[in-house]
Amino acid sequence: MNNEMEQLLKEENLFKTIKVGQNVEGKVILEKYDEYYIDLNYKTDGVLPKSEVCEEQEIKIGDVIDVKVIKMDRNSGDVIVSNKQAQEVKTWNELEIGQIIDVKVTDESKSGLIVSYKGIRGFIPLSHINNKYINNIDFKEYKSIVMSCEIIDVDSSKKRFVLSRKNVLIKQEEKKKLDFMENTKTGDLLEGTVKDIKDYGVFVDLDGFVGLVHNSELSWSRRHECEYKIGDLVKVKVISLDKETQRLALSIKALQKRPWDNFIENYNVGDILTGNIKVVKDYGVFVRLKEALDGFVHISNLSCEFVKNPKDIVKVDEEVKVKIINIDNENEKIELTMNINEEDEGI
Repeated sequence: MNNEMEQLLKEENLFKTIKVGQNVEGKVILEKYDEYYIDLNYKTDGVLPKSEVCEEQEIKIGDVIDVKVIKMDRNSGDVIVSNKQAQEVKTWNELEIGQIIDVKVTDESKSGLIVSYKGIRGFIPLSHINNKYINNIDFKEYKSIVMSCEIIDVDSSKKRFVLSRKNVLIKQEEKKKLDFMENTKTGDLLEGTVKDIKDYGVFVDLDGFVGLVHNSELSWSRRHECEYKIGDLVKVKVISLDKETQRLALSIKALQKRPWDNFIENYNVGDILTGNIKVVKDYGVFVRLKEALDGFVHISNLSCEFVKNPKDIVKVDEEVKVKIINIDNENEKIELTMNINEEDEGI
């Protein structure tokens, strides 16, 4: 009898001594409908209700998991454990300000979003949900999504856990800008979206980096009228890039055929065409032609008759018929005449 008692005492000494509130490691040995049985290397197995398992935790027989002793029934000998609470303690100890983690949106409040991370609740203030101003939350947009956030405040004693998605988005944008500046050079051809339109030009978003197309670079037309709207997809050419100031100058017209090239391909000396008087000078007039080019009519070529003052016979915006008498390709100048006879017109 004494030998049996001694043997029992020896075996009991091999088991752990555990108490309520203690975190222990155990092995999953059995699964039932609403609970798991955990070998705690104790006199009795631990009972882990499935309601006390972390949402992110997938448990199967043979797994070694962390649990916290939450109840010990002296009458039945049952040891009730919680995986949730064990994970919560472990998680609180892991959290640090500045750390970037993935959290899941679970709920909302008037002042922000409630999120979950390894079984603990965190909070994203309204001002830290986006890097753009948000007046109120459309919870449907965020419900159940997983987002990367930076921890900006953590206090395990007060169960306070505050995060910022804005900080992560800002860092991502900065990295995009740096990558863009590193991999882009003058002369590159890119495609982007019209983000904003100002009096002086169009801003184009090139996947996070915004460049300016000045009015003078929109088209070869001298009127510089903007034909684009926000959201339009446009092709642009990089004409200058300042990496220090992160300023990017773009051109749309650089991808278009030059009006002069079009003109010399389609017109020759002797051709007759129409245009509009743009400027009247004492010595002649400038005529705007179809290709957004100006030709010049000297005062001596305004009429068969003597002209003392060009303003006496023409006015600005008047449509006139002119004949090409010289094309200076080197200096890109067109000389015209309004002295056109019936033979010239083929009548």
